[in-house]
Amino acid sequence: MKNFLLTLLAILLLAQGYSQSSGHNIIIKLEGYTDTLAYLGHYFGDKLSVSDTADALKGDIHFQGDESLKQGVYFLASEKKKKLFEFMVDEQQEFMLKMDLNGSPTDMEIEGSEENILFYSYLKQNKSNYERIQGLQSALQRLPEGSDSTAIIKNRIDSINNASIAYKLNLIDENPDALTTLLFNIMREPEIPEFFLEDGRHDSLSTYLYYRNHYWDGIDFSDDRILRTPVFHRKLDRYMKHVIPKQPDTVITEIDQMVSLTKENAEMKEYLLWYFTNSYETSKIMGHDRIFVHMVDKYFTDHTYDWLNPTVQQNLIKRVSTMRKVLIGEYAPGLIMADTNNEFIALQQIDADYVIVLFWSSTCGECKREVNSLKKFYEETELDLEIYAVNTDTVFSDWKNYVIEKDPGWVQVNGNLSLTGDYHDLYDIYSTPVIYILNREKKIIAKRLAAEKIPEFLFMHKKNEYD
Repeated sequence: MKNFLLTLLAILLLAQGYSQSSGHNIIIKLEGYTDTLAYLGHYFGDKLSVSDTADALKGDIHFQGDESLKQGVYFLASEKKKKLFEFMVDEQQEFMLKMDLNGSPTDMEIEGSEENILFYSYLKQNKSNYERIQGLQSALQRLPEGSDSTAIIKNRIDSINNASIAYKLNLIDENPDALTTLLFNIMREPEIPEFFLEDGRHDSLSTYLYYRNHYWDGIDFSDDRILRTPVFHRKLDRYMKHVIPKQPDTVITEIDQMVSLTKENAEMKEYLLWYFTNSYETSKIMGHDRIFVHMVDKYFTDHTYDWLNPTVQQNLIKRVSTMRKVLIGEYAPGLIMADTNNEFIALQQIDADYVIVLFWSSTCGECKREVNSLKKFYEETELDLEIYAVNTDTVFSDWKNYVIEKDPGWVQVNGNLSLTGDYHDLYDIYSTPVIYILNREKKIIAKRLAAEKIPEFLFMHKKNEYD
Protein backbone atom coordinates (compact mmCIF):
# COMPACT_ATOMS: atom_id res chain seq x y z
CA MET A 1 0.00 0.00 0.00
CA LYS A 2 2.85 2.41 0.86
CA ASN A 3 4.55 1.78 -2.49
CA PHE A 4 1.23 2.26 -4.27
CA LEU A 5 0.66 5.62 -2.53
CA LEU A 6 4.18 6.82 -3.36
CA THR A 7 3.72 5.89 -6.99
CA LEU A 8 0.32 7.58 -7.07
CA LEU A 9 1.80 10.72 -5.49
CA ALA A 10 4.55 10.76 -8.10
CA ILE A 11 2.03 10.43 -10.94
CA LEU A 12 -0.10 13.23 -9.51
CA LEU A 13 2.90 15.50 -9.12
CA LEU A 14 4.00 14.71 -12.66
CA ALA A 15 0.52 15.40 -14.00
CA GLN A 16 0.46 18.68 -12.09
CA GLY A 17 3.79 19.55 -13.67
CA TYR A 18 2.49 18.84 -17.16
CA SER A 19 -0.20 21.47 -16.66
CA GLN A 20 2.39 24.19 -16.02
CA SER A 21 3.43 26.40 -18.92
CA SER A 22 6.91 27.11 -17.56
CA GLY A 23 9.27 26.08 -14.81
CA HIS A 24 10.78 22.66 -14.20
CA ASN A 25 9.25 19.59 -12.58
CA ILE A 26 11.59 16.59 -12.54
CA ILE A 27 10.71 13.48 -10.54
CA ILE A 28 13.36 10.86 -9.91
CA LYS A 29 12.56 7.52 -8.29
CA LEU A 30 15.87 5.93 -7.32
CA GLU A 31 15.51 2.52 -5.73
CA GLY A 32 18.26 1.80 -3.21
CA TYR A 33 19.05 5.47 -2.52
CA THR A 34 19.41 6.02 1.23
CA ASP A 35 20.56 9.66 1.48
CA THR A 36 18.05 12.22 2.70
CA LEU A 37 19.16 14.90 0.23
CA ALA A 38 20.00 15.03 -3.48
CA TYR A 39 21.38 17.64 -5.85
CA LEU A 40 20.50 18.49 -9.41
CA GLY A 41 23.74 19.52 -11.07
CA HIS A 42 24.83 20.67 -14.52
CA TYR A 43 28.00 21.23 -16.46
CA PHE A 44 29.23 24.67 -17.40
CA GLY A 45 32.46 24.73 -19.32
CA ASP A 46 34.97 22.86 -17.17
CA LYS A 47 32.98 23.44 -13.97
CA LEU A 48 30.16 21.59 -12.20
CA SER A 49 27.33 23.65 -10.74
CA VAL A 50 24.32 22.91 -8.52
CA SER A 51 21.00 23.92 -10.09
CA ASP A 52 18.58 22.66 -7.45
CA THR A 53 18.36 20.75 -4.18
CA ALA A 54 15.65 18.36 -3.04
CA ASP A 55 14.78 16.11 -0.12
CA ALA A 56 14.97 12.40 -0.79
CA LEU A 57 12.29 10.21 0.80
CA LYS A 58 13.36 6.60 0.29
CA GLY A 59 14.68 7.45 -3.13
CA ASP A 60 11.80 9.69 -4.18
CA ILE A 61 13.35 12.97 -5.34
CA HIS A 62 11.45 15.93 -6.74
CA PHE A 63 13.07 18.98 -8.30
CA GLN A 64 10.53 21.69 -8.95
CA GLY A 65 10.72 25.42 -9.64
CA ASP A 66 8.85 28.25 -11.32
CA GLU A 67 11.76 29.05 -13.65
CA SER A 68 12.79 26.84 -16.55
CA LEU A 69 16.24 25.30 -16.37
CA LYS A 70 18.76 26.21 -19.03
CA GLN A 71 19.03 23.36 -21.48
CA GLY A 72 21.98 21.00 -21.36
CA VAL A 73 23.40 17.85 -19.77
CA TYR A 74 22.44 17.51 -16.11
CA PHE A 75 23.24 14.93 -13.45
CA LEU A 76 21.93 13.67 -10.15
CA ALA A 77 24.40 13.94 -7.26
CA SER A 78 24.25 12.36 -3.84
CA GLU A 79 24.38 14.14 -0.52
CA LYS A 80 28.18 13.82 -0.65
CA LYS A 81 28.21 15.42 -4.14
CA LYS A 82 28.94 12.14 -5.93
CA LYS A 83 27.58 12.01 -9.49
CA LEU A 84 25.10 9.15 -9.86
CA PHE A 85 23.90 9.43 -13.46
CA GLU A 86 23.44 11.97 -16.26
CA PHE A 87 20.35 12.96 -18.19
CA MET A 88 19.18 15.62 -20.61
CA VAL A 89 17.15 18.73 -19.89
CA ASP A 90 15.68 20.28 -23.02
CA GLU A 91 12.49 22.30 -23.46
CA GLN A 92 10.49 19.38 -22.01
CA GLN A 93 11.20 19.94 -18.32
CA GLU A 94 8.41 17.91 -16.75
CA PHE A 95 9.34 14.26 -16.69
CA MET A 96 10.03 11.21 -14.54
CA LEU A 97 13.14 9.04 -14.35
CA LYS A 98 13.10 5.70 -12.53
CA MET A 99 15.96 3.26 -11.96
CA ASP A 100 17.67 0.95 -9.49
CA LEU A 101 20.77 2.54 -7.99
CA ASN A 102 22.47 -0.87 -7.99
CA GLY A 103 21.51 -1.57 -11.59
CA SER A 104 22.68 -0.14 -14.88
CA PRO A 105 21.73 3.41 -15.96
CA THR A 106 20.83 1.95 -19.35
CA ASP A 107 17.84 0.29 -17.66
CA MET A 108 16.40 3.72 -16.89
CA GLU A 109 12.60 4.01 -17.18
CA ILE A 110 11.54 7.37 -18.63
CA GLU A 111 8.18 9.12 -18.81
CA GLY A 112 7.53 12.50 -20.41
CA SER A 113 10.93 13.17 -22.02
CA GLU A 114 11.53 12.22 -25.63
CA GLU A 115 15.05 13.60 -25.35
CA ASN A 116 16.02 11.22 -22.54
CA ILE A 117 14.35 8.28 -24.30
CA LEU A 118 16.58 9.08 -27.28
CA PHE A 119 19.68 9.52 -25.12
CA TYR A 120 19.21 6.34 -23.10
CA SER A 121 18.29 4.31 -26.18
CA TYR A 122 21.68 5.25 -27.56
CA LEU A 123 23.43 4.40 -24.28
CA LYS A 124 21.73 0.99 -24.23
CA GLN A 125 22.68 0.33 -27.85
CA ASN A 126 26.24 1.44 -27.22
CA LYS A 127 26.57 -0.73 -24.14
CA SER A 128 25.29 -3.76 -26.02
CA ASN A 129 27.74 -3.22 -28.87
CA TYR A 130 30.63 -2.68 -26.45
CA GLU A 131 29.88 -5.94 -24.60
CA ARG A 132 29.63 -7.86 -27.89
CA ILE A 133 32.97 -6.46 -29.07
CA GLN A 134 34.61 -7.26 -25.73
CA GLY A 135 33.40 -10.85 -26.03
CA LEU A 136 34.70 -11.16 -29.58
CA GLN A 137 38.08 -9.67 -28.66
CA SER A 138 38.40 -12.14 -25.78
CA ALA A 139 37.62 -14.97 -28.20
CA LEU A 140 40.20 -13.57 -30.61
CA GLN A 141 42.91 -13.65 -27.94
CA ARG A 142 42.16 -17.30 -27.19
CA LEU A 143 42.59 -18.41 -30.80
CA PRO A 144 45.84 -20.10 -31.81
CA GLU A 145 48.07 -18.16 -34.18
CA GLY A 146 47.02 -18.56 -37.81
CA SER A 147 43.50 -19.74 -37.00
CA ASP A 148 40.97 -19.55 -39.82
CA SER A 149 38.49 -17.99 -37.37
CA THR A 150 40.61 -14.88 -36.85
CA ALA A 151 39.41 -13.13 -40.00
CA ILE A 152 35.79 -14.08 -39.27
CA ILE A 153 35.88 -12.58 -35.77
CA LYS A 154 37.62 -9.40 -36.98
CA ASN A 155 34.94 -8.99 -39.64
CA ARG A 156 32.26 -9.33 -36.97
CA ILE A 157 33.95 -6.65 -34.87
CA ASP A 158 34.15 -4.34 -37.88
CA SER A 159 30.51 -5.03 -38.66
CA ILE A 160 29.43 -4.08 -35.12
CA ASN A 161 31.54 -0.89 -35.22
CA ASN A 162 30.08 0.08 -38.59
CA ALA A 163 26.56 -0.59 -37.35
CA SER A 164 27.21 1.55 -34.27
CA ILE A 165 28.44 4.43 -36.44
CA ALA A 166 25.44 4.07 -38.76
CA TYR A 167 23.08 4.08 -35.76
CA LYS A 168 24.59 7.31 -34.46
CA LEU A 169 24.58 9.00 -37.88
CA ASN A 170 20.95 8.01 -38.41
CA LEU A 171 20.06 9.39 -34.99
CA ILE A 172 21.74 12.70 -35.92
CA ASP A 173 19.94 12.88 -39.29
CA GLU A 174 16.52 12.17 -37.81
CA ASN A 175 16.94 14.44 -34.76
CA PRO A 176 18.98 17.45 -35.92
CA ASP A 177 17.85 19.74 -33.08
CA ALA A 178 18.10 17.24 -30.23
CA LEU A 179 20.48 17.74 -27.33
CA THR A 180 21.80 14.24 -27.91
CA THR A 181 22.70 15.25 -31.48
CA LEU A 182 24.39 18.37 -30.13
CA LEU A 183 26.48 16.20 -27.82
CA PHE A 184 27.45 13.85 -30.66
CA ASN A 185 28.42 16.76 -32.92
CA ILE A 186 30.74 18.18 -30.27
CA MET A 187 32.43 14.79 -29.79
CA ARG A 188 32.53 14.04 -33.49
CA GLU A 189 35.96 14.05 -35.14
CA PRO A 190 36.36 15.09 -38.81
CA GLU A 191 36.51 12.20 -41.26
CA ILE A 192 39.72 13.00 -43.10
CA PRO A 193 40.15 11.85 -46.69
CA GLU A 194 43.51 10.55 -47.92
CA PHE A 195 45.85 13.20 -49.32
CA PHE A 196 48.95 12.35 -51.36
CA LEU A 197 51.76 14.31 -52.97
CA GLU A 198 52.67 13.87 -56.64
CA ASP A 199 55.41 11.41 -55.72
CA GLY A 200 52.92 9.23 -53.81
CA ARG A 201 53.96 10.21 -50.31
CA HIS A 202 51.34 11.08 -47.73
CA ASP A 203 50.49 14.81 -47.73
CA SER A 204 50.59 15.62 -44.02
CA LEU A 205 50.06 19.36 -44.53
CA SER A 206 46.80 18.88 -46.45
CA THR A 207 45.68 16.35 -43.83
CA TYR A 208 46.32 18.84 -41.04
CA LEU A 209 44.61 21.71 -42.86
CA TYR A 210 41.55 19.59 -43.58
CA TYR A 211 41.34 18.52 -39.92
CA ARG A 212 41.71 22.11 -38.72
CA ASN A 213 39.19 23.51 -41.22
CA HIS A 214 36.57 20.89 -40.33
CA TYR A 215 37.21 20.71 -36.58
CA TRP A 216 34.06 22.68 -35.73
CA ASP A 217 31.75 21.15 -38.34
CA GLY A 218 28.21 20.76 -37.01
CA ILE A 219 28.72 23.08 -34.03
CA ASP A 220 26.73 26.30 -33.74
CA PHE A 221 28.54 28.88 -31.61
CA SER A 222 25.29 30.80 -31.15
CA ASP A 223 23.76 27.80 -29.29
CA ASP A 224 24.59 28.23 -25.59
CA ARG A 225 23.46 24.65 -24.85
CA ILE A 226 26.98 23.54 -25.79
CA LEU A 227 28.29 25.23 -22.63
CA ARG A 228 26.25 22.87 -20.45
CA THR A 229 27.91 19.70 -21.73
CA PRO A 230 30.95 17.88 -20.34
CA VAL A 231 32.75 17.98 -23.70
CA PHE A 232 32.71 21.47 -25.24
CA HIS A 233 35.34 23.04 -22.98
CA ARG A 234 37.74 20.15 -23.61
CA LYS A 235 37.23 20.46 -27.36
CA LEU A 236 37.84 24.21 -27.24
CA ASP A 237 40.90 23.75 -25.02
CA ARG A 238 42.38 21.15 -27.37
CA TYR A 239 41.80 23.34 -30.42
CA MET A 240 43.51 26.38 -28.93
CA LYS A 241 46.42 24.47 -27.37
CA HIS A 242 47.12 21.65 -29.81
CA VAL A 243 45.44 22.24 -33.20
CA ILE A 244 46.08 25.81 -34.33
CA PRO A 245 49.59 27.34 -34.55
CA LYS A 246 50.62 29.33 -31.50
CA GLN A 247 51.59 32.49 -33.40
CA PRO A 248 49.73 35.43 -31.80
CA ASP A 249 48.29 36.73 -35.08
CA THR A 250 46.84 33.30 -35.91
CA VAL A 251 45.34 32.92 -32.44
CA ILE A 252 43.82 36.41 -32.60
CA THR A 253 42.18 35.65 -35.96
CA GLU A 254 40.67 32.45 -34.56
CA ILE A 255 39.36 34.21 -31.45
CA ASP A 256 37.69 37.00 -33.41
CA GLN A 257 36.08 34.45 -35.73
CA MET A 258 34.65 32.41 -32.84
CA VAL A 259 33.32 35.46 -31.01
CA SER A 260 31.62 36.66 -34.22
CA LEU A 261 29.96 33.24 -34.62
CA THR A 262 28.15 33.68 -31.30
CA LYS A 263 25.88 36.13 -33.14
CA GLU A 264 25.62 38.15 -29.94
CA ASN A 265 24.31 35.19 -27.91
CA ALA A 266 25.10 36.83 -24.56
CA GLU A 267 25.98 33.68 -22.64
CA MET A 268 28.21 32.24 -25.37
CA LYS A 269 29.96 35.55 -25.93
CA GLU A 270 30.53 36.02 -22.20
CA TYR A 271 31.99 32.54 -21.86
CA LEU A 272 34.37 32.90 -24.80
CA LEU A 273 35.52 36.36 -23.70
CA TRP A 274 36.18 35.04 -20.20
CA TYR A 275 37.97 31.93 -21.48
CA PHE A 276 40.24 33.72 -23.97
CA THR A 277 41.03 36.70 -21.74
CA ASN A 278 41.89 34.51 -18.77
CA SER A 279 43.89 32.02 -20.85
CA TYR A 280 46.14 34.60 -22.50
CA GLU A 281 46.57 36.87 -19.51
CA THR A 282 48.12 33.93 -17.67
CA SER A 283 49.78 32.21 -20.67
CA LYS A 284 53.39 31.11 -20.15
CA ILE A 285 54.09 31.19 -23.88
CA MET A 286 56.33 34.09 -24.88
CA GLY A 287 54.49 36.63 -27.02
CA HIS A 288 50.99 35.59 -26.02
CA ASP A 289 50.60 38.76 -23.97
CA ARG A 290 49.86 40.40 -27.35
CA ILE A 291 46.69 38.28 -27.50
CA PHE A 292 45.62 39.50 -24.07
CA VAL A 293 46.22 43.10 -25.14
CA HIS A 294 44.09 42.49 -28.23
CA MET A 295 41.27 41.02 -26.12
CA VAL A 296 41.12 44.07 -23.86
CA ASP A 297 41.47 46.57 -26.69
CA LYS A 298 38.78 45.00 -28.89
CA TYR A 299 36.24 43.71 -26.39
CA PHE A 300 36.61 45.65 -23.12
CA THR A 301 37.94 49.15 -23.72
CA ASP A 302 34.82 50.56 -25.39
CA HIS A 303 32.25 47.96 -24.26
CA THR A 304 30.58 47.31 -20.92
CA TYR A 305 28.90 44.10 -19.78
CA ASP A 306 26.41 43.36 -17.02
CA TRP A 307 28.55 40.45 -15.85
CA LEU A 308 31.78 42.45 -15.60
CA ASN A 309 32.52 44.58 -12.55
CA PRO A 310 33.50 48.13 -13.70
CA THR A 311 36.50 48.14 -11.34
CA VAL A 312 37.76 44.88 -12.82
CA GLN A 313 37.28 46.29 -16.31
CA GLN A 314 39.26 49.43 -15.49
CA ASN A 315 42.05 47.31 -14.00
CA LEU A 316 42.21 45.30 -17.23
CA ILE A 317 42.49 48.47 -19.29
CA LYS A 318 45.16 49.89 -16.98
CA ARG A 319 47.15 46.66 -17.07
CA VAL A 320 47.12 46.59 -20.85
CA SER A 321 48.26 50.21 -21.09
CA THR A 322 51.50 49.09 -19.41
CA MET A 323 51.88 45.81 -21.29
CA ARG A 324 51.47 47.24 -24.79
CA LYS A 325 54.73 49.24 -24.44
CA VAL A 326 56.83 46.10 -24.02
CA LEU A 327 55.31 43.67 -26.50
CA ILE A 328 57.71 41.70 -28.66
CA GLY A 329 58.54 43.75 -31.75
CA GLU A 330 58.17 47.10 -29.98
CA TYR A 331 61.09 49.45 -29.30
CA ALA A 332 62.26 49.06 -25.71
CA PRO A 333 61.36 52.03 -23.47
CA GLY A 334 64.33 54.27 -22.74
CA LEU A 335 66.18 53.85 -19.46
CA ILE A 336 68.70 56.28 -17.98
CA MET A 337 69.88 55.16 -14.56
CA ALA A 338 72.80 55.72 -12.18
CA ASP A 339 75.57 53.14 -11.79
CA THR A 340 77.52 52.36 -8.61
CA ASN A 341 79.51 55.60 -9.07
CA ASN A 342 76.31 57.65 -9.46
CA GLU A 343 77.04 58.23 -13.14
CA PHE A 344 74.00 57.99 -15.41
CA ILE A 345 74.10 55.38 -18.19
CA ALA A 346 71.47 55.16 -20.93
CA LEU A 347 70.27 51.82 -22.22
CA GLN A 348 69.98 53.29 -25.73
CA GLN A 349 73.68 54.25 -25.82
CA ILE A 350 74.87 50.65 -25.50
CA ASP A 351 76.38 49.53 -28.80
CA ALA A 352 75.93 45.78 -29.29
CA ASP A 353 74.11 43.34 -31.57
CA TYR A 354 72.17 42.06 -28.56
CA VAL A 355 71.36 43.68 -25.21
CA ILE A 356 70.00 41.72 -22.28
CA VAL A 357 68.05 43.87 -19.84
CA LEU A 358 67.95 42.17 -16.45
CA PHE A 359 65.73 43.34 -13.59
CA TRP A 360 67.04 41.75 -10.40
CA SER A 361 67.59 42.08 -6.67
CA SER A 362 70.70 41.17 -4.69
CA THR A 363 68.46 39.82 -1.89
CA CYS A 364 66.53 37.46 -4.22
CA GLY A 365 67.80 33.86 -4.33
CA GLU A 366 66.36 33.15 -7.79
CA CYS A 367 67.93 36.39 -9.06
CA LYS A 368 71.35 35.29 -7.85
CA ARG A 369 71.00 31.96 -9.66
CA GLU A 370 70.05 33.80 -12.86
CA VAL A 371 73.03 36.15 -12.44
CA ASN A 372 75.40 33.17 -12.08
CA SER A 373 73.95 31.53 -15.19
CA LEU A 374 74.19 34.78 -17.16
CA LYS A 375 77.77 35.39 -15.99
CA LYS A 376 78.89 32.01 -17.35
CA PHE A 377 77.20 32.69 -20.69
CA TYR A 378 78.50 36.28 -20.82
CA GLU A 379 82.09 35.12 -20.32
CA GLU A 380 81.89 32.29 -22.87
CA THR A 381 79.77 33.67 -25.71
CA GLU A 382 81.29 34.97 -28.93
CA LEU A 383 78.20 37.05 -29.69
CA ASP A 384 78.39 40.82 -29.66
CA LEU A 385 76.32 41.09 -26.50
CA GLU A 386 76.00 43.38 -23.49
CA ILE A 387 73.95 43.18 -20.30
CA TYR A 388 72.18 46.14 -18.70
CA ALA A 389 71.31 44.99 -15.17
CA VAL A 390 68.75 47.06 -13.28
CA ASN A 391 68.87 46.76 -9.51
CA THR A 392 65.48 46.75 -7.76
CA ASP A 393 66.84 46.86 -4.19
CA THR A 394 65.77 49.84 -2.13
CA VAL A 395 68.88 49.56 0.05
CA PHE A 396 71.71 50.99 -2.08
CA SER A 397 74.54 49.51 0.03
CA ASP A 398 73.28 45.89 -0.30
CA TRP A 399 73.31 46.12 -4.09
CA LYS A 400 76.65 47.98 -4.29
CA ASN A 401 78.44 45.54 -1.99
CA TYR A 402 77.13 42.52 -3.94
CA VAL A 403 78.21 44.03 -7.28
CA ILE A 404 81.70 44.84 -5.99
CA GLU A 405 82.08 41.33 -4.54
CA LYS A 406 80.85 39.42 -7.64
CA ASP A 407 81.90 41.92 -10.35
CA PRO A 408 80.13 40.21 -13.28
CA GLY A 409 81.61 42.76 -15.69
CA TRP A 410 78.50 44.17 -17.28
CA VAL A 411 76.58 47.45 -16.88
CA GLN A 412 75.10 47.76 -13.39
CA VAL A 413 72.52 50.48 -12.66
CA ASN A 414 70.23 51.34 -9.79
CA GLY A 415 66.56 51.28 -10.78
CA ASN A 416 65.70 53.69 -7.97
CA LEU A 417 67.95 56.44 -9.39
CA SER A 418 66.32 57.06 -12.76
CA LEU A 419 65.89 59.97 -15.16
CA THR A 420 63.30 58.09 -17.22
CA GLY A 421 60.52 57.29 -14.77
CA ASP A 422 59.46 54.23 -12.84
CA TYR A 423 60.82 51.02 -14.40
CA HIS A 424 57.86 49.08 -12.93
CA ASP A 425 55.48 50.92 -15.26
CA LEU A 426 57.87 51.13 -18.18
CA TYR A 427 58.68 47.39 -18.28
CA ASP A 428 55.70 45.82 -16.49
CA ILE A 429 57.85 44.64 -13.58
CA TYR A 430 55.89 43.14 -10.69
CA SER A 431 58.41 40.49 -9.60
CA THR A 432 62.06 39.59 -10.16
CA PRO A 433 64.04 38.32 -11.93
CA VAL A 434 62.79 39.47 -15.36
CA ILE A 435 64.83 39.37 -18.57
CA TYR A 436 64.27 41.20 -21.86
CA ILE A 437 66.41 40.67 -24.96
CA LEU A 438 66.85 43.52 -27.44
CA ASN A 439 68.41 43.61 -30.90
CA ARG A 440 70.80 46.28 -32.15
CA GLU A 441 67.89 48.63 -32.94
CA LYS A 442 66.71 48.17 -29.33
CA LYS A 443 63.58 46.31 -30.39
CA ILE A 444 62.33 43.64 -28.01
CA ILE A 445 62.91 40.20 -29.53
CA ALA A 446 62.31 38.09 -26.41
CA LYS A 447 61.06 38.60 -22.86
CA ARG A 448 60.74 36.81 -19.57
CA LEU A 449 63.12 34.04 -20.62
CA ALA A 450 65.00 32.00 -18.05
CA ALA A 451 68.75 32.68 -18.28
CA GLU A 452 69.46 29.05 -19.20
CA LYS A 453 67.22 29.41 -22.29
CA ILE A 454 69.03 32.47 -23.66
CA PRO A 455 71.92 30.70 -25.46
CA GLU A 456 69.52 28.49 -27.43
CA PHE A 457 67.25 31.41 -28.25
CA LEU A 458 70.07 33.63 -29.48
CA PHE A 459 71.57 30.78 -31.51
CA MET A 460 68.23 30.24 -33.31
CA HIS A 461 67.68 33.98 -33.75
CA LYS A 462 71.13 34.42 -35.26
CA LYS A 463 70.61 31.40 -37.51
CA ASN A 464 67.26 32.71 -38.77
CA GLU A 465 68.85 36.05 -39.63
CA TYR A 466 71.11 34.31 -42.16
CA ASP A 467 68.57 31.77 -43.51
